[in-house]
Amino acid sequence: MKYIWRLLRGYWWQLGLLVAATYGSVMATLSLPDFMAAIINKGIVGADMAVLWHNGWQMIVVTLAGAVGTIVSVFFATRIAAGLSQQLRDQVFARVEDYAVADFNRFSTASLITRSTNDIQQIQSTAIMLLRIALMAPIMAVAGLHKALANAPSLSWIIALAVAVLLAVIIGLFIAAMPRFQRLQSVVDKLNLVARENLTGLRVVRAFHTEAVEEAKFDAVNHELTRLNLVVNRLMMVMEPVMTLIMNLASVAVVWYGALAIGDGRLAIGNMMAFLQYALQVIMSFLMISMVFIM
Repeated sequence: MKYIWRLLRGYWWQLGLLVAATYGSVMATLSLPDFMAAIINKGIVGADMAVLWHNGWQMIVVTLAGAVGTIVSVFFATRIAAGLSQQLRDQVFARVEDYAVADFNRFSTASLITRSTNDIQQIQSTAIMLLRIALMAPIMAVAGLHKALANAPSLSWIIALAVAVLLAVIIGLFIAAMPRFQRLQSVVDKLNLVARENLTGLRVVRAFHTEAVEEAKFDAVNHELTRLNLVVNRLMMVMEPVMTLIMNLASVAVVWYGALAIGDGRLAIGNMMAFLQYALQVIMSFLMISMVFIM
């Protein structure tokens, strides 16, 4: 990781623009529920058309500004990640050229091919995710929680409960999936090895009529890779329905207890709606932070 950070030093000004664009985009997104609360509390309940028009136009401008910030942040995140992967490929290739025979025997040619291609592609994808999510999610979590508490502090326990349940589910999935992720990498190396052996010795295989043996070897590794992929993907697919369930239950709780507070005169309708939006954004940001650690 320290080595990757050293490579990123050449992109300091692009990283600065990325941080600024991400911050602007997040703050623009988080300001929209406040405009909505003002429209409901003053424009709709108070029947004030001037408030509706004023806040409506502000929402349009802020939305456009947030979209521009998102586009800029995605552009620089992709650019930095692509440059990083290019440097890694060059340096890995140069390092492999200097390897001795003993080094090749230690790593195997198939493993080195995987490290030089697939692994670097995975690093690029992870870098894009980190540059986007690792910057955006903490800002959204902290700022969103602050705005949520400002609108309806009495409902803050709903966010705490939802985040706690979400983190418990994610940790459980992480514990179950991590050994399989490690096994998956070794099987990918083995698949590359079998495929390379077959292609390199194709004439020998045909000369001795051992096609069936080679096909059986490849099928065995291929089936193992398929099985592991299915197990890992099924574990990860659990996240989507669980996330939907948690967010829906949180929404129901906010509306239910918010309605009770509105009935008692302790909360305005617009503030409840704004709190609901902030609560969902905070929960989503914690999900993104958790996924960063899993990946």
